Amino acid sequence: MNIEVFDFCCIKCNPDESGELQGQYAGITPGWHMNKKYWISVYFNRDVPDNKIKELVKKSYDIVVGSLTKKEREKLLQDNSDQMN
Repeated sequence: MNIEVFDFCCIKCNPDESGELQGQYAGITPGWHMNKKYWISVYFNRDVPDNKIKELVKKSYDIVVGSLTKKEREKLLQDNSDQMN
């Protein structure tokens, strides 16, 4: 992978927020090769501030973790705890 061409990432998004974000930023478009209702593509080095990208990544993580089963969430918490030790 050539990091120089890594110019966007796909982020899971609340469908209600997706359209608003796409209207607000030229650097946010429907998710490339993803379900356009739930995913957005966020382009780096455009008009999306870094702090907004970090906020969207955190929200995406929370959405995905929230959709896991209780057993999967517990394993994730355990794995994260193991990595910190």
